[in-house]
Amino acid sequence: MTSSTTSTNHRTAAAFEQYVSARRSIVEGTVFFLEAGAHLDEVRRICTGSDIIFAPGADIGSDGHEVGYTGSFQDAGDEMLLDGRHAFELQDYLAAPFISIVGLTVVRQNSAAGLDAFLQDADTARASGVFVEQLLSGAVLLDSRASFSGHDTGAELVRVHVTAAGEYRDGPDGVLLGVIGDLREELDAAAAASAGPGRAFERIVARSEFDDAVASRPWLGRYIAALDLLRQWDGARAQPAISGFGGHLVGALDDRRRAAAATSPEAPFLVTGFDGDFVLVEPKTRRRFRLGADAARGAECLIATGDEALAAEMLAEDAGSSPASAGAAVSEIRARFADAGVDLLSFSGAVA
Repeated sequence: MTSSTTSTNHRTAAAFEQYVSARRSIVEGTVFFLEAGAHLDEVRRICTGSDIIFAPGADIGSDGHEVGYTGSFQDAGDEMLLDGRHAFELQDYLAAPFISIVGLTVVRQNSAAGLDAFLQDADTARASGVFVEQLLSGAVLLDSRASFSGHDTGAELVRVHVTAAGEYRDGPDGVLLGVIGDLREELDAAAAASAGPGRAFERIVARSEFDDAVASRPWLGRYIAALDLLRQWDGARAQPAISGFGGHLVGALDDRRRAAAATSPEAPFLVTGFDGDFVLVEPKTRRRFRLGADAARGAECLIATGDEALAAEMLAEDAGSSPASAGAAVSEIRARFADAGVDLLSFSGAVA
């Protein structure tokens, strides 16, 4: 396989993930996904050189800006072959806990009930540390994940789903952006006017209802980041415990009012393995730092509270030590990570 072919395959995969997730990837333009080939010429008319089009038809895809697919991708159980290379199956979120992941799979919420199930599963993970196993597979793409992850879902037109009826929508269940025949400027204006994560689900749930559900879970972006961490985990334990999901090493932090800082998806994660094996993971770079039990407790207090003085107070309470000794311990831990380029307090107040 030539480097040019490898690059094209990577771009195709990244573009499709952008369409599914509504999160910007390496594609600078907008990704269009067409249900029907009859609209291809009209979509071509409004596209720019940086856009990518996915359209039904095995003979499409000669220039890298158009990619053909065969099969169908509208209902649960549908399968399609993208660019003759990438096979994807579509599944409903409500069925996700009961299916076997045997290949690349897109899990779509599809309904208000599906959205609610996703949010309830997030609540369960937050309370108990138990995650839906299927979501931890590297073969699974979660539809419209940008709506939950804290990534920008503002005015920019990242993806457009073109229905068989000729509607332009932000994803298969998203807000109506226009119809076939509209100008590109009209689509861009509609996207700007409907900015916000709720637009990805406006066809199945009221925007205010979705916004309320997300606002009541300021840690939801961190849940998505935790899923990503577990999907890529290659440690000895298949699914390690993550601080903040199902409890903490320092029991007093289980009072959420005293551990309000670690809601950012970019804040470090403290992962617990077997036999006192603790690892701090910096999400952006995936750097890992192995810690002893005492250092892990101190780091956990710093991350969870976002305040050195409060972290020292919590650590002293947990260890039954003096405030002075706890203060010295957390200060040393913070300095040690700062030397490594990780500020354990930099995410205080950063809500996803």
